[in-house]
Amino acid sequence: MFKILVLQALYSLSDEGCEFQIKDRLSFQRFLGLGLDGSVPDATTV
Repeated sequence: MFKILVLQALYSLSDEGCEFQIKDRLSFQRFLGLGLDGSVPDATTV
């Protein structure tokens, strides 16, 4: 969760935007330690 907040601060993303970018960008998934089949927290969790 902390790393997601870091991404939001660095890229000025909303909760929904951050969720979309995590699902879309492999670099975000790698930074968060998620695999290709990893579950991404939804916007209401963030």
